[in-house]
Amino acid sequence: MNSASAQPGDTRANPYADPARQPLAQRPSGPNAFSTIAPSAWRGAVASAGIGYGAAFVVALLTVVLTGLLSGWEMFSAGWLVSGPVQLVAMATFGQLGASAEVEYMISFAGNVAVGVLPLLVLAALLAGNYLSSRFVGRGVWQGSSALILSAVSGLTLAIGVTVLAAVLPVQLHDLQLDIPVGSTSAASVGSFFGALILGFTVSYVARLQATDAWSRLLVRATWLPGGTARIAGLHLGAFIAVLAVVLAILTPLSAADEYVGMLPIFLLTLAINAVVIGMLGAFSVDLGDLDRVLANLGGASNEQAQQNLTVFSDGITGYIWLIVLLALILAVVASLLLAVRRNRVRPAPLSWLATIATYMVFGLVLQLLGSALFTASMTAPENASTSGMFGPAAWTFLIFAIWGAAIEALTRFVAPVILAYATPGVIGALVKLSGQERLLPVVPTAPRMPVGTVAAGLAVPAAGTAYTVEPATGYPVTGYPVTADITAAGQPGATPLPFASSTLTPATAKRVKIGAIVVGAAALLIIAASVAGGIVRSSVFGPQNVANAYLDALEKGNATTALKMLGSSADAGDGMLSNEIFGLATDRIEDAAISEVTITENVAQIEVHFKQGGVSDSSVLKLTRTSTDWLIADNWSILNAEPGQIDVYTPAKLDDVSLEANGMSVGTTKNDGLTLPAFPGTYEVTIPATDYFEESSVTYVVSGLLGGYGEFESSDDAFTATPTAKYEAAALAAVNTLITTCLAAGNAASDDCPNMGYISSYYSNVVYTLVTAPDLTVDLSYEDGGLTVSTDTYGVVTMEYDVNYGFSTEARHETTENYLTITAEVNVVDGKVVVTSIY
Repeated sequence: MNSASAQPGDTRANPYADPARQPLAQRPSGPNAFSTIAPSAWRGAVASAGIGYGAAFVVALLTVVLTGLLSGWEMFSAGWLVSGPVQLVAMATFGQLGASAEVEYMISFAGNVAVGVLPLLVLAALLAGNYLSSRFVGRGVWQGSSALILSAVSGLTLAIGVTVLAAVLPVQLHDLQLDIPVGSTSAASVGSFFGALILGFTVSYVARLQATDAWSRLLVRATWLPGGTARIAGLHLGAFIAVLAVVLAILTPLSAADEYVGMLPIFLLTLAINAVVIGMLGAFSVDLGDLDRVLANLGGASNEQAQQNLTVFSDGITGYIWLIVLLALILAVVASLLLAVRRNRVRPAPLSWLATIATYMVFGLVLQLLGSALFTASMTAPENASTSGMFGPAAWTFLIFAIWGAAIEALTRFVAPVILAYATPGVIGALVKLSGQERLLPVVPTAPRMPVGTVAAGLAVPAAGTAYTVEPATGYPVTGYPVTADITAAGQPGATPLPFASSTLTPATAKRVKIGAIVVGAAALLIIAASVAGGIVRSSVFGPQNVANAYLDALEKGNATTALKMLGSSADAGDGMLSNEIFGLATDRIEDAAISEVTITENVAQIEVHFKQGGVSDSSVLKLTRTSTDWLIADNWSILNAEPGQIDVYTPAKLDDVSLEANGMSVGTTKNDGLTLPAFPGTYEVTIPATDYFEESSVTYVVSGLLGGYGEFESSDDAFTATPTAKYEAAALAAVNTLITTCLAAGNAASDDCPNMGYISSYYSNVVYTLVTAPDLTVDLSYEDGGLTVSTDTYGVVTMEYDVNYGFSTEARHETTENYLTITAEVNVVDGKVVVTSIY
């Protein structure tokens, strides 16, 4: 008894012993995760990172070369062809390309700028290379924690390689011959390191799991991910991006933005993603709030709005953008058809709403990230300042995609079954392949629904072998006819699928759904067609460029009346040079005018115009404002910053106010010896017509520039002259002779208005002049333009008789003397008459 009771007590005394009665600590330790990994697997993990990097480098190299060829940069040096691809790979792992500069201009400026954009082609090559190499290179024991370890090695190797190479091979920007001395730039950063680490680890781990467990088990592990919906959403959005990328690649070289074609290899997919977002009624956002704040702190001013959003509803959007919306609707319908086929005729569960919405929301977040470009800038002198900004899809883009997910789910439930019921077997087969569905269940005729376990009166119990289908949402069975071998064969892969029909709707409901789908579809197509047509008409017929073109055409053809209407000017047709008769005969009007760029912000448009005037090329920017909109599409635009030019005419003062003519037509009468004449660009000859006393005089004026206004014209060096006619000269001589005769007859020896006819004194009286010899008079131009000077070339002789009394006697003495007659007189035309205005 004692010995028997002692035996179990010995066992309990050593609880750490195993059944073989050996202490656990003394047993050999089992293999850990590290020891089970073969050396080749370690080498494969490192090699997979290198292969992924190599694939990305090759694509980046091709991108750099293509960009250089398209842009014409002189950057084909060994440094560029190596450092450029290295930096693109670093940017593909979420690194930002940074540069610093110091500028000496009155005061010292020092700062740096960093820009982050995802070169998606390089990123795709990196992920594909890393995945394929992890899938097939260095196979080993990849179960459990071993896969995690090897994936971590791949990610760490990739992160170190990306960051170190980007740091030691920066891009030298002196090849670009920039005016600002910019130092070397590199995308090596904490962001590029952790981005490469996370990407490398994730892709390698997924590849290793797929290699061991197959995709079906991998998707089972990730039970939160609706695999079929994710596949179809990927096909949907991927096809959308691919189509727009091809369109951008074709249209950009043919459009006015052809100078940006060199940037397409880097930014093509980024631009396509943003176009997809806009087409799905989202917004492209430009956030410059920090920039505005920094400029204000530095004493500057920013004309940019803090945040700008571009959508299909923004002003200035052309109607062709609505074609992207139409493509988005078509692809959404196709996606709903694929989802319906993918579900294999099973009525979707209520949770499929959440799955579809969540899937599209996740894709929206991914595209929101891939389509964004970030920039940061800082200044260390003369004042510390920093700023950042973002270009890309707006922050609420993922919500827009969630709404599209809900719409596609609704189409899948209520519209797709009706469409598929009329689809041909070939169409069904294509949809089956695209959806990834391996087997399409055959269609079986439906019978009236009844609760499980009950039999309706008058109905026979189905025989053995009859196919049953149970609707998951209701629990009601749907009975059909016996499934024959032919029907079974139709559901096998490769067989021609049977016509798709919905077994979840009653005929009445199906009819209502069909009618509703037709009405909704027709209404949607009508709205889209009207929107597209309206947008095209609004942009092409009522766009600001049409007003600008009409204005330019009027200026080229010399149509002043039409040009004034386009301006909305306060000037009237016929004012100054603003008549079709005068402007039409002007020379050197503008020619070869062409619009190169149109920018519309809200109600203001800026249009860059290139033209020639007098054989010299010039350019200007016309600004237009939208004054009103009629019938939703008929925009009325008026030119803001262009006015007729101003010609300032000055005439000789002695001409008084005279009438001016241009091309034989009166253009106005001077006031205070001057006149301002409005005129459109051109060369004009302004004339003072001939009169009895003055010959005709003209001056050529050149109004240059497109914007008009004061200071926008040039005048020739000529000036108006007042050239006297022979009649004027004869009248001047006659006027002076009349003056001499009058003064001789008056006998007033002390008059200041009479010529000098000898010595006179206050003691003289009863003076009588007798002309003995008339003087010879000469007519010359006066120092005052418009006047004449008449003077004695050979003096005349006069006899002067007078009484003189010097006060010494009471009687006056009568005397006679002979004197010289001289005169210098200024003669002018006053009120249409030639008169002597002064003598000296």
